[in-house]
Amino acid sequence: MNWKRLIIALAIGALCGLFCAYGTSQLDPEAIGIPGFEITFALLAATFYNRLLIGLVIGLAGGIVLVSGKLANAALRGAILGAIVTVAISFYGGAEILIAFGIVYGIIIDVVATKFSE
Repeated sequence: MNWKRLIIALAIGALCGLFCAYGTSQLDPEAIGIPGFEITFALLAATFYNRLLIGLVIGLAGGIVLVSGKLANAALRGAILGAIVTVAISFYGGAEILIAFGIVYGIIIDVVATKFSE
């Protein structure tokens, strides 16, 4: 296990989680257009936890090779893992945007962890 990769991925995941939770807290629930949608502490905690979990999964998945090319592999692996992990919180509503951000954060986390863990 590459501990450096795991620590980097968790740190970036935590930063992404804080950024995403803050952005969520600034939304206007009425403008979202989802009936009954409320921004609660539980939603913000789940958002942070999801991004941290993406970091954990990506940190542990360093040995998975999907395509040739180190950064191309990291981007594809990060996108897939970010989408898979984010599906878990997409039941709150707004699944498309949550999964899209999960993909983006997954790519960022995996590329950064791959680049700086060697």
